[in-house]
Amino acid sequence: MEVRIVACGIFQLELERVLEEIRAEWASDAEFKVTYTAPALHVNYEKLKDGIIESLNIATEEKLVLFFGSMCHPEISDITEKYQVIKLQPRNCIELILGKEKLEEIEKSVKVFYLTQGWLQNWREIFKQGQGWDEIDARQNFGFYDKILLLDTGVSEFNDEDILEFFEYTQVPIEIESVELAVFKKNVAETLKKALTKKAPTFIG
Repeated sequence: MEVRIVACGIFQLELERVLEEIRAEWASDAEFKVTYTAPALHVNYEKLKDGIIESLNIATEEKLVLFFGSMCHPEISDITEKYQVIKLQPRNCIELILGKEKLEEIEKSVKVFYLTQGWLQNWREIFKQGQGWDEIDARQNFGFYDKILLLDTGVSEFNDEDILEFFEYTQVPIEIESVELAVFKKNVAETLKKALTKKAPTFIG
């Protein structure tokens, strides 16, 4: 059985890692085929909408899964209404990785902006090109945060130059925190199980 996954490219490395583990653990005949949208699309809702629809339209598989946060686009339910699609419950990629409780715990005492490997690799496309922020704009917008938390999910090594350049761009202290992929994997596995067991169109979220 084939499952088509339409996913945000921001967590491509994490998704590829856990899909490999899930395939090995399940030992089923399910085949997961992934289409990634460009990581920087979410800075423009119209481009994000077009990217999602384009990817959904090329899918011919019976089982269709959308791996975007439930709050990544304000019209996500309307966009997917006509498709037989299973969607993720977490609000965004950070909650997908950390979990809601961990996220709330971190944010009790400090204002945090989160980065993952995907965000760090694509920050220029997201903020400089997508948002059109120069260094002054960046420092004004990021000045709201007490720190930037760079989540190390272990999928690849960070580029020290990227970290330094992002710090110089934002002027906000950057901390690195190691994070297991257990929560992310659980979210992915549960969503795929829903896709594999549902026989009729299902709209979740």
